[in-house]
Amino acid sequence: MAVPRVSSALRSVELRQDPPPLIIGERVNTQGSKKAKRMVLEDDYDGLVDLARTQVEEGAHCLDICVATTERADEKEFMVKLVKRISLEVDAPLVIDSTDPEIIEAAIRQIPGRPVINSINLEGDGSRFKKLAPLMARYGTPAIALCIGPRGMAKTPAEKLETAELLYNTGLEYGLGPEQFIFDVLTFTLATGEEEFVDSGASTLEGIKLVKERFPESYTVLGLSNISFGLSPYARKILNSVFLYHAVQNGLDCAIVNAREITPYAEIGPEDRKAAEDLIFNKDADALSRLISRFEGRDAGPSAGAGPEVDPSWPAGKRCNFRIVNRLKDGIKDDVVQAISERSPGAGAPKKTDDGLVLDDPADVTHAGAIATLNEDLLPAMKEVGDKFGSGELILPFVLKSAECMKAAVGELEKYLLKEEGSTKGKLVIGTVYGDVHDIGKNLVKTIFVNNGYTVYDMGKQVPLQAFLDKIEEVSPDAVGLSALLVSTSKQMQFFIEHARKAGLGVPVLCGGAAINTNYINRIAKDGGIYDPGVFYCATMFDGLKTMDALVSDKKEELVSSWKKKLEGWSEPAPRQTGEKLPRSNITPVVPPVPPSINERIRVSDIDMDEVWPFVDKKSLFRLSWGLRGKAGKAHEEEHEVLFEEWKARVVSDCLFEPRVVYGYFKCRGGDGTLEVDKPGGGSVTFEFPRSSRQGNLCLADYFGKDDIVAFQAVTVGTKAAETIDAWNAEDRYTDAYYLHGLAVETAEALAEWSNRRIRSELGLDGGCLRYSWGYPSCPDTLQHRLVWELLAPEESGMTLTEGGQIVPDQSTAAIVVHHTGAKYFGL
Repeated sequence: MAVPRVSSALRSVELRQDPPPLIIGERVNTQGSKKAKRMVLEDDYDGLVDLARTQVEEGAHCLDICVATTERADEKEFMVKLVKRISLEVDAPLVIDSTDPEIIEAAIRQIPGRPVINSINLEGDGSRFKKLAPLMARYGTPAIALCIGPRGMAKTPAEKLETAELLYNTGLEYGLGPEQFIFDVLTFTLATGEEEFVDSGASTLEGIKLVKERFPESYTVLGLSNISFGLSPYARKILNSVFLYHAVQNGLDCAIVNAREITPYAEIGPEDRKAAEDLIFNKDADALSRLISRFEGRDAGPSAGAGPEVDPSWPAGKRCNFRIVNRLKDGIKDDVVQAISERSPGAGAPKKTDDGLVLDDPADVTHAGAIATLNEDLLPAMKEVGDKFGSGELILPFVLKSAECMKAAVGELEKYLLKEEGSTKGKLVIGTVYGDVHDIGKNLVKTIFVNNGYTVYDMGKQVPLQAFLDKIEEVSPDAVGLSALLVSTSKQMQFFIEHARKAGLGVPVLCGGAAINTNYINRIAKDGGIYDPGVFYCATMFDGLKTMDALVSDKKEELVSSWKKKLEGWSEPAPRQTGEKLPRSNITPVVPPVPPSINERIRVSDIDMDEVWPFVDKKSLFRLSWGLRGKAGKAHEEEHEVLFEEWKARVVSDCLFEPRVVYGYFKCRGGDGTLEVDKPGGGSVTFEFPRSSRQGNLCLADYFGKDDIVAFQAVTVGTKAAETIDAWNAEDRYTDAYYLHGLAVETAEALAEWSNRRIRSELGLDGGCLRYSWGYPSCPDTLQHRLVWELLAPEESGMTLTEGGQIVPDQSTAAIVVHHTGAKYFGL
């Protein structure tokens, strides 16, 4: 039997190398290489071709090509042009890496040879496999088949084999042969020390062995560097090399890796090999710490810099600064005590206790040293963190890790201050405005302000105007901070400014939140006469910190004067003109489907989270809810895949989510902008929907006829998540709280999609059944949630409403489900 090959225009390569493995170069990949991403953003095709050529010279048999970036929208055009250039100038076969099947096919058609597709899997509903399998059959290309099934990533050896069998058997339905499968049994980093993953190295090796025995005519591959993610560069190099050796011994055919970063097993010293193998095979609980200690400070070579480490010879203040910037919490309390001692003339030497270092001197001796440590070491460190966040070098979870370090440092430092003198930079009253239940943004602002030396009076969420006024009178703050997520609740900011103007309140106002922008803040600050103390729009928490720093310094007058000058020259943008009466769309209602029940409430509480997880939008979770944005974000996507798996397991084991769903089908009658819906037990409610001035003058009511049916749904992840988030924030566990909040928000959306799929199935529909939630353009009025409550009574499933119509807990959502197959989303 001929050995299967892949090929370029100039050369063919056998997938089974002797000796193994086949090396797939990983550097022409914007998801893992900052250099490659920079070249893509700069249209540096020559540089990318050189990067490809260099990898081949260093030993790569094939080249993985990925050009996806969030900054560009022309991935397809760029991919086609790049693979054409590489195919003409470099003789290595290509591995086409994209999430878009259309881009993969365009690249395949451009390549004069037989490439590899990266990748296929059966995650969720298996849609990616269904789109790519026909391409594999049509062009005869093999594909990297990730062992991800409907239940997620395979972790144990048995799960890896089971998922590989499912992938293989599904492929048979499309006429795929065994030689077209390059199974990636997956591996996870050993750097976390988490109990769930301590055996992942050995499990991967056993999984490779089982899959090779079951499918001898297929192939195996690993993204090798996953095993060491999070370790120092030198430790990664050794661990990767040792793991590759054992993977090959167990049947690995291919490895995605930078060939230059691999050291032959025989050239690795016996003690280094032992340290790596103890961790890979989980020989004891101290294997990770021993490996980290052994390779700490050792040079990985010219291609990698040393990991962050504290030099014990540095002054203690410098060590504090370094720990905060690099998120090294362990040891920071002792360094703070040492720094205070070094800056306090007459202070005695720190004494070692079971709880760490302490100073016995009275506060009048240590106070000046503590203030100097705060101002010269700790606060500059958080400023550097903020600057790096602003430039895209840090993602938000890392900022919160630094904040946790800062919190620990300040907590220790406060023991050595003269309490009566105080050490605050200034005072801020902050809260989420009345009617708004969202407070994640406000909590982040509080965290950053507190850890930069400010006293923050957190009023919580849904704060009435009078409560703000009472607290301002009580504490005389330097500023007040207002947060709002929704357009409807942002009006509370306007009410506050109007009252402050009339009452001569004299307090500067900082405004932030997703619902507002510069024009809105300028309008409310100028209408009725400029509010002299200033109303400042703060797009991020660090914008707010910068503004607050100026307000409590000698730069305040300059800041307010500059703001007034700009506001005086500002004018309201002209509104878009619309007619008095918009014409109706040309939508024709369809024959309604037959629901399993009518005018009844259906409650579901026994929900298997394994059915819900596949509907989590990981792109939204990572980038929007977990802050994985910008140039720093791309470097940590792999890590967040692992975090996602860890958090899913944690949510289930600790019962952090209590998913509840209520939905129902109701008789309805569509009108011109209205939808009358029958209630259970008699009577009706009428919804009003706006009509778009563009996009065909669409209106949700147009999709329904005079005798129709409509579905409504409401879902929640329960109250325990919100309670846990609040508790963790109170315990200074900012990062955990941030991750749980993001996952809860996205899981609520996933639960809504799970419910929507159930409705679609019960109605026997292949398409249609779009869901529209209140607060979006097609149904903006959240007060209409009250009508949904009359229909579904979601309070019996743990969901309540605020006076402004927002759902509590806020990790909940409600929607109207439109069965019309022509329904689509639209703006006004």
